[in-house]
Amino acid sequence: MIVKKLAVPLINEKLLQQVEHCYIATSAISEEGFDFIRSRIPTRTKMDIVTGMNGPTSREVMHRIWRNYQGRITLNLYSKNVFHANVYLFDLPFRKAVAFIGSGPLTLEGIKDHEEIFYKVTNEKEIENLKSWFTGYYEFAEPLTEKMIQEYERSI
Repeated sequence: MIVKKLAVPLINEKLLQQVEHCYIATSAISEEGFDFIRSRIPTRTKMDIVTGMNGPTSREVMHRIWRNYQGRITLNLYSKNVFHANVYLFDLPFRKAVAFIGSGPLTLEGIKDHEEIFYKVTNEKEIENLKSWFTGYYEFAEPLTEKMIQEYERSI
């Protein structure tokens, strides 16, 4: 199923309210995009994010994750190559899951405002393939540290 605005199924289908674990691979993160997801998921929900070092990721989001969400939200930075993937995976109750693969990064523009395209995936086997893909990048990326935030700030 093709989706033009990721925000629509996330809100209309109440997906974010049900999320038990969230996996996001994204080319960029803005404060507004991060808050759109974070403010709508349950407080117990774990969120794993991987992004590249070359996209316009918000330094403030990095600082907030480092200071306020350790143990609940992890951010790993992939630096081996340009990272331009945008995949959103959500574990739901009763061993269900949904994923969206698309052009929109974790920014308000990418999720809601710009003309983007996403493909909704619900097939169990495809979800597992996407989780394996995500894990490959997530595990080869470096966990966020204070030193990495400082290096990132110097590089932009």
